[in-house]
Amino acid sequence: MADNYVNIQFAPGRLQMRNYAKEQEAYARAEEERRVRESERLAMEKTIQPSVLADFYEYRPIKQSWTTRVLILNSGSPGAKLTGRLEILPVGEVDGQSWGPKYKTLSYVWGDPVFDDNIWIDSKRLAITKSLGAALRRLRPPAEKPPLCIWIDQICINQYDTMERNQQVRLMHAIYRYASQVLVWLGADDEGHAVRAFQLVQSLRSIFEDPLLAKLCKAQGSSFDWVPMEYWRSLRELTRLPWFHRVWIPQEIGTDTPATIHWGSETTEWVELAITMKKLETQGWELKKKHKIDTAAVTILFKRFADSPDTAAAERRSFVYQLCLSARNIATDPRDYVFSRLGHPSAWIESEQAIIIQPDYKNTVADVYHEIAIRALTTDSTLMVLNAVLDNTDPSKAQPLVQGRDNMKPSLPSWVPQWNGPRLRNVIGYPGRYKACSARGLHTDSGIISASFLNGYKTMVVRGLVVDTIDRTSPRLAPNCFTPESSKKSQILTAWGLCYSENTSSATKGSSRGKRSESSIKFSTQGTYQPDPSRSSLEAFLDTLAPAARYSDTTIGPCQDSAAKGASVQNKDKDKQIYHAGISALSNIFPTSSFFSRPSTSSSPQSFFSHKHDPRKLLQPPSPNPTPNSTSSTVNLTSGIGKEQQNDASSWTAWVQAAEDHAPGRRFGITKESRYFALLPPGTKPGDLLCLLRGGETPYVLRDRESTNTENRGADTAKKYLFIGEAYVPGLMDKSEPVDDPGPPRELTTFMVE
Repeated sequence: MADNYVNIQFAPGRLQMRNYAKEQEAYARAEEERRVRESERLAMEKTIQPSVLADFYEYRPIKQSWTTRVLILNSGSPGAKLTGRLEILPVGEVDGQSWGPKYKTLSYVWGDPVFDDNIWIDSKRLAITKSLGAALRRLRPPAEKPPLCIWIDQICINQYDTMERNQQVRLMHAIYRYASQVLVWLGADDEGHAVRAFQLVQSLRSIFEDPLLAKLCKAQGSSFDWVPMEYWRSLRELTRLPWFHRVWIPQEIGTDTPATIHWGSETTEWVELAITMKKLETQGWELKKKHKIDTAAVTILFKRFADSPDTAAAERRSFVYQLCLSARNIATDPRDYVFSRLGHPSAWIESEQAIIIQPDYKNTVADVYHEIAIRALTTDSTLMVLNAVLDNTDPSKAQPLVQGRDNMKPSLPSWVPQWNGPRLRNVIGYPGRYKACSARGLHTDSGIISASFLNGYKTMVVRGLVVDTIDRTSPRLAPNCFTPESSKKSQILTAWGLCYSENTSSATKGSSRGKRSESSIKFSTQGTYQPDPSRSSLEAFLDTLAPAARYSDTTIGPCQDSAAKGASVQNKDKDKQIYHAGISALSNIFPTSSFFSRPSTSSSPQSFFSHKHDPRKLLQPPSPNPTPNSTSSTVNLTSGIGKEQQNDASSWTAWVQAAEDHAPGRRFGITKESRYFALLPPGTKPGDLLCLLRGGETPYVLRDRESTNTENRGADTAKKYLFIGEAYVPGLMDKSEPVDDPGPPRELTTFMVE
């Protein structure tokens, strides 16, 4: 790093600890000083005499950077005290064989940082948390059984030695990967939820493995009334347990190592729970929504760190995307939002033969977040780290970034994600999904993004162009605005109201720019989307709320890939399916014809709309056989929602699922000149700039800093900008999409983002 920003320290080439002997000497001195200070403190408080400190266990230094400690937990009766010993264990394998003896690992939640329980290591007392004490008493072998060889972070790492913590964090992925088994402790089960939750998991898996029952569950949204409500409640409580939301858990449970779940006195296999919750998420979405089952809390953990995951290659290669997933979890130390992902394969930089950053708990939270943003921009071929930014321009929402000094909130640059801050449900810029930079020739054919930095790495310099200016925005969309019973569904009408003037005649267009009452807003196919006249405004509106790319992710068995000869036919039929699903969703969210431009007594949702304003004839039912080789069934919503012949991709609930994954927390907006529809960051304001940046896979919103800071205006001729966030804009997401951009190509602008 530059000399004028020395707090951030890079170590790109260090795989082993350098000058290890000197570091161990420094550790020994620091440990002795700590013990003296602790002895003096305890003596002053008259809680424990200094001589009693000799009864506490003293860690011996770990001399090799590729070794760790393991606990040999002695067997014992239920009421006996916890005893054991620590041994040094090499981590890794040679010729496919583990170096050391077989061991297991424990995955659990520390609980409150109150060390009010004890384990005796070599007859010396070591204080542990109450949560860990309960786990060890549950898992230790019965009396007269062989001891248990197990790795536990709280015991096997000297938590008071920052240098050792840094070293062991680098090994944690390998420790869990090479273990023979992961033992998961979810905690005590005082209310008896475990037996009911695990029984329901087994029943659901049996149902989903039966093709007929699974089809019924997905196509008709069976209510499963025969399942007692207390079983659903127990399953809901299972997904709400703290273990599923701790930031280190994906690294601990996400490998190929087999795992067993322990909740109170009950057990189940991790693979069974994960697979069942995935099936409930995809085949029983209405069920999981009705009973508020957080399936993602489980499915997002499954094989996340595995050697051969089932995830897409682009997702697996993106370290920033792994950080976006970690931000959903809870960390006691905000730096762990980054450090907990350093064992993922995407953290490895092949050209440097090192991980992207080295974990160092001596650095502040701000330093860690700033460093990882710079490293992501200088080692990645995309700007995806910018897609993780959310509302950094509001100082009142800034999170504490200096460990131990909560009153100090030093501001990071607006382009640096605050991983401990509030997050939206999903990022728009899922790796490899969009190529907005290709629409205007801003893609990078090879190599790394040519972003540069000024002012001690606080100013990012990147090239791009301004597409348009934001004209109007809706309020932030609520998470439940797509639910028919919700009072927040009026937000959809408010967003459509911004489009409504686009669908009126030029004679009335000027008068429609003010606020409209809900009773005057009608969903209609009249009017075209100005950037792409082949699309109606309604189709573009529905696409903005639930993009086709995200929609297809929510369905099982979407339209089959076809041969090149029939690809265009199949793509058009898929567009029809998605359009029909969106229209069906509107008719279910707003079940009365007063919200539509064409009253109808027919049961068909399409009858609310005029076929006269349907340039691509998407209101017509898709053909039964899009391609000769396709196996997809007929899509015909006029036959009614919920019929067995309904294709998965046409389900209105699938459209709602896609919309709920994409839109909540963001604002719908329209640009000033080209009249682009856009889903915008929550902090967007009229006058902000919609931009494409070189290497960015989505459009972004920037704000001219002069519009927010009038001090020293004109002192610097270079324009400064604030970064607001990512956006979704129909017509700009892919190079294959038509772009309304007449005239010669525009020159690129240099953006100095602070």
